[in-house]
Amino acid sequence: MKQKIKIITILLSVPFVVMLVMKTQTATAQTKVETAGQKFKSIKVLNDMPADQMGKVMNMMSASLGVNCAFCHASNDGDYEKEGNEHKDMARKMMTMMFDLNKVNFNGRPEINCNTCHNGRSHPQPSFPLTAAKPAEERPKQPEKKPTVEEILAKYETAMGGAANIAKVTSREIKATRVEPDGKTTEPEEIFQKGSKMAANTTYGKYVVSEVFDGKSAWKTGDSAKIDLKIDETEQIKREAQIFANADLKPVYSKLEFRFLDRIDGRDVYLVLGTLADNSRERLYFDVATGFLIRRTASSPTIMGNHVFQVDYLDHKDFGGVKLPTTIKYAMPQIQWMRKIVDVKNNAAVSDEKFAPAGKK
Repeated sequence: MKQKIKIITILLSVPFVVMLVMKTQTATAQTKVETAGQKFKSIKVLNDMPADQMGKVMNMMSASLGVNCAFCHASNDGDYEKEGNEHKDMARKMMTMMFDLNKVNFNGRPEINCNTCHNGRSHPQPSFPLTAAKPAEERPKQPEKKPTVEEILAKYETAMGGAANIAKVTSREIKATRVEPDGKTTEPEEIFQKGSKMAANTTYGKYVVSEVFDGKSAWKTGDSAKIDLKIDETEQIKREAQIFANADLKPVYSKLEFRFLDRIDGRDVYLVLGTLADNSRERLYFDVATGFLIRRTASSPTIMGNHVFQVDYLDHKDFGGVKLPTTIKYAMPQIQWMRKIVDVKNNAAVSDEKFAPAGKK
């Protein structure tokens, strides 16, 4: 009898031990997330924020106030930990107020952020408007019969030139120009595409930055030296390769769902929600009149709300029977640039070495 009790006790204790081990492992995994307070000095408010959000959050704050780093940081030489700027002290007070407001009124959700009050100005305006506010653009009347995703993608394929013409092109060598926000500064770009692979090389003087997707993995290098990327940054390199010149978007997303008819710059667009394998979502906007995909947005969560990455695909032109966007605008808080495609060679002899990691070419 004692032996049976001992065996039962051991068996009953096994799930508890397993649960304890799993809980300990989970806790250990959670503690491995490096916080801003652990990685950086002079952190007084964002201590518990994951350190890899720092760049995004700083850019979100800069964009909200319409300022650059020097507005809050005493030094503009990259040593952002120095103290001595009253704007930096005020920013800490404002962030504390913002977090308190969200905690008390929205259960901690980041409903209120810097842009709520600043709206692109360094100082919020305490005055009230004396003229009637411009009415917000209304969402267009929704169609009585909702289009299916299949219909939207079929129209997109037709707009690009049709399945047969798209299939004829197996590789591309593209010449482009990167245009900076001032509209004057430019850098030459070379883009190579072969199947699902893509490599984009941007030359800044003698320094070459490469973004590569080899069909499975994505990476970025500067003069062949690896540049560390966050997960969402890697995903965007991958996504651009998967979407460019490709009308078959179903394999890219685990689920595509039509949401509603919207409007961008006065043009009616179909909004399609694309769910990825990791359950994150992207928004795809298709021009109702032309059928083209004209915008894609992706977002990653931060302590201050979603950090949005937006790509606009514009000015489609015919290259050997396939229409491609020749103006591609990229935007995220405080960072914008544009790619202007100037020449496309279809079925060019593109070596697989173009998509090989540095050191393996």
